Amino acid sequence: FIYTTAKKDYAKKLLEVLDPKKKRIRRCLSQSDCVCSQGCYWKDLTCLGRDLAKTVALDHTMQGFPAQVGIPVSRCPGSAVAARDPNLSLSPQAANWILVPQWSGDPQDEELLRLIPVLGQLGQA
Repeated sequence: FIYTTAKKDYAKKLLEVLDPKKKRIRRCLSQSDCVCSQGCYWKDLTCLGRDLAKTVALDHTMQGFPAQVGIPVSRCPGSAVAARDPNLSLSPQAANWILVPQWSGDPQDEELLRLIPVLGQLGQA
C-alpha cells in the first residue's frame, strides 16, 4: 500500500516511479482518503482493514498520523472519508513507525533503498 497526504495526481506519479509494472503495490490512498482536521490531513490506517500491530509506516513526519484520543475531527467535504461517522474521534494507531528524512528531490537519495533489508525481514516475520 501507498498512503500519502498528497493529492491523487502526485500519488499516481509516485506509483509510476515505485512500481512501473504495477506488480507490487496493490492499493494507493491519497489526500481524498485522509481525515481533514483544522486544515491538516491525517492518515487513518484503520481504513486498511489490517492488524495495525503488524503494519509498518514510513514517513518523514509523525504529524500525518493521528496520535490524540478523543479529539473530534471534521471531515473534508467531498472526500472518501466524508461518508464515515462525522462524530468519530482520532485514536492512537498501533503501528510500527519508521521515521525517514523528507525527500528533497535529490536523485542520489538512497534512504528507502537502505530500508529494503529491514522491510524484507519484517515481511517474513
